[in-house]
Amino acid sequence: MLPDITTQKPVYAYGTKSSAVNKTGEWRFMTPERVPGLSPCRQGCLLDGEVPAWLEAVKREQWEEAWQIMRRNNPFPALTGYTCFHPCTENCNRSQLDSGIDIPSVEKAIGLWRLDQYKPGQQRDLLKDEIAVIGSGPAGLSCAYYLNQAGYRVTVYEKSDQIGGMLSLGIPEYRLPRSILNKELNLLKEEGVEFITGCEIGKNLSLDELYKKHSEVFLAPGAWKSRKAGIPGEDSKGVWNALDFLSEFNSGKQPEVKDPVIVIGGGNAAIDSARSALRMSGVNHVTLVYRRSRAEMPAYQPEVEAAENEGVELIFNALPGKIETVDGRVSGAEFNYSKTNRQGLAVDKSSSFHKPCGTVIMALGQEQDGSIFSSLDKDVSFYAGGDLVTGPATVSEAIRAGRVAAEAMIARLENLPEPELCLPEEDPVSFEDLYLEASLNLDIKDQQEMPEKEASRCLGCGTCNSCGICYLFCPDMAIDIVDGRYELNMDYCKGCGICYRECPSRALILKGGK
Repeated sequence: MLPDITTQKPVYAYGTKSSAVNKTGEWRFMTPERVPGLSPCRQGCLLDGEVPAWLEAVKREQWEEAWQIMRRNNPFPALTGYTCFHPCTENCNRSQLDSGIDIPSVEKAIGLWRLDQYKPGQQRDLLKDEIAVIGSGPAGLSCAYYLNQAGYRVTVYEKSDQIGGMLSLGIPEYRLPRSILNKELNLLKEEGVEFITGCEIGKNLSLDELYKKHSEVFLAPGAWKSRKAGIPGEDSKGVWNALDFLSEFNSGKQPEVKDPVIVIGGGNAAIDSARSALRMSGVNHVTLVYRRSRAEMPAYQPEVEAAENEGVELIFNALPGKIETVDGRVSGAEFNYSKTNRQGLAVDKSSSFHKPCGTVIMALGQEQDGSIFSSLDKDVSFYAGGDLVTGPATVSEAIRAGRVAAEAMIARLENLPEPELCLPEEDPVSFEDLYLEASLNLDIKDQQEMPEKEASRCLGCGTCNSCGICYLFCPDMAIDIVDGRYELNMDYCKGCGICYRECPSRALILKGGK
């Protein structure tokens, strides 16, 4: 006969230990795993930068963490914050909600924080091999930085009397403040990088002599050889090539320029030349002439618009036919109309126009100068990067080249595996891939916001951005908060997959097994 349970007083058993003792993760048959996806901004970054990761650190006001993430790919965020044209911003998924993240401003803020917070520590002993870097432009500086951080003794040889290469001689002050550049250069010196200026390899010192003193050599002399137009009068007095003009202007020497000024070319050097010339005393009118249409212009369009707003006259679809002179000095230029067709560029020589001028600046591009190799008398291996390899490119691309070269040298000298040179080929996380029904910071952008607030607008495409959704939805206490970050705790995760399904950024995957 069964007992009458309706009349009996219930008896409860109370455990003496917390329920946390029960490691419910032992029941798991599916496991969530945080695997970063490729965000559109990282795919577009010329430095392979971990953009969502350092944006997330800034959002949490963890500036030191942001810098440590940044420096893995870019040791000079203050420089790139000013000079990079930031293709990372072009496909930002946030732009499909309101406006893209202002990545350049946050990158610059990290760089300026680093410069402000830096304090030279105890001088490190650089005990490893001595390595020579030829050229103190962005590629050379980047290579020197990473080698120095790895403990190598680095000597940078620069043919100019100024350190910085194109950063100091090619980019105008209004685009890159010299106070910022000088701070970066001083930090490298304080860390033990040695700079020798006024030393041109092949003239003052041969490559053979370098190899007697150094274990490895990195060649990054840039591309300083200007292209010629091949037209009558281009060697006349009053005709400058863009690099010589910019070098003198940026050195404070005030090149001899007479008004009005014509700049011929459509790249960034042409725009820099036009805007710089317009800032010179006595120059009232600057005209930039480009052989193709505005849409085909290779210069960064915001810089083109800035030049136009400052008063630079723009003429498109025109090619120089000859430089006119009076008594051996420039007096004007003759141009023919042109247009692009399927065969390339068609020039109409039956119709032309004349423009008077006192100065012509030819900005037709730069080429590599291979004469540096003439001082090498034996077969040796060397590393090369920057504009010497790619031709004229961006500051960011040169910095990446220097980093890759340093990693390759370190791997060779220390018998390490060869480094990965490129991001894996995969489709980036799209706007449609995100799960934005979850609670995120969807405030409309305020141009006056601080970097932390701007960083908080990042959707973290494919990357955890500490939104806390997993913590909110997890039924098993399997999400811990560690230093402001949300971490998976496999001791308690039963593999229900709720965090995977709810993650707005799609930073989690669900795998079978434990």
